[in-house]
Amino acid sequence: TLANTLSLDDQLKLFKEYLRKLKAAVGENATSTIISQSFYFICAGSNDITNTYFTIPVRRLQYNISAYTALLVHWAADFIQELYALGARRMALTNVPPCGCLPSQRTLQGGPLRECVVSEEQAAVLFNSKFSSQLRSLNQKLPGSRIVVLDIYTPLLNLIVNPTRYGPSAPNAT
Repeated sequence: TLANTLSLDDQLKLFKEYLRKLKAAVGENATSTIISQSFYFICAGSNDITNTYFTIPVRRLQYNISAYTALLVHWAADFIQELYALGARRMALTNVPPCGCLPSQRTLQGGPLRECVVSEEQAAVLFNSKFSSQLRSLNQKLPGSRIVVLDIYTPLLNLIVNPTRYGPSAPNAT
């Protein structure tokens, strides 16, 4: 990955470390209450799509985009299930943004007109579809859980496609 992000495994290790410290500070019962009543906000997938799959050629040799998005959804589902096993119950996950329309991708691959990159857009749509389906399944599978998808794709795409509705008159100027 080119961006400075923590892997899901590293994030889980940090969460487990936090749990140990919390238990030491407030005890087992209070920790269980705090963890089960907390709200977890999770973003997964966009870095893997934009900065790994489309930037590092080896990923495209290992997986086609359908298999890669399935793998990302699988990793996210495992992460959610591990959080659930540790006591988390209320989680909100963002879907991925319009990856091919992000300024970095338009600059790097969008040509002189900085157009949206079609292949990355297709990857985002594919991931989001699989992701939403998986989260609905997990909601049913994990008793007492409340897992929701926060759609960031649609409003961001609307802003990019119809910028003058939202204020900027020259969206590509910066």
